[in-house]
Amino acid sequence: MIDGVTYAWHRAHTHVEVNGERRCVERVSAWIEGSRGASLIVRLHQGQGGHTTAGSGWGGFDGGVLMGRAEYNLNRPAVVAALIRAALARGWAPREGRGLEIDDGFALLVAGRAPTGR
Repeated sequence: MIDGVTYAWHRAHTHVEVNGERRCVERVSAWIEGSRGASLIVRLHQGQGGHTTAGSGWGGFDGGVLMGRAEYNLNRPAVVAALIRAALARGWAPREGRGLEIDDGFALLVAGRAPTGR
């Protein structure tokens, strides 16, 4: 719940191909509970401001991302809440039917002051 509004969210690990190289992408989707319209989609592309930890061996997991020495866990509700707040500040207006897609999810983590750690 953020500012009296209940949000639902989903995190997924996917892949894209860039110049013949397969790269990881963490994706967080959010919406007002009970209405999937006007969703928020945030993508965190491997190598564009940070790295995913999925598939990186011991200690790596889906939803784990690194920016320098800061580690974020996209499975934590507090981290997703920070992303939602930052997206709302950037103009996401789900109550008005305006969805938002953000491809610079690492920058959004910083803007939202997401908590670090597992």
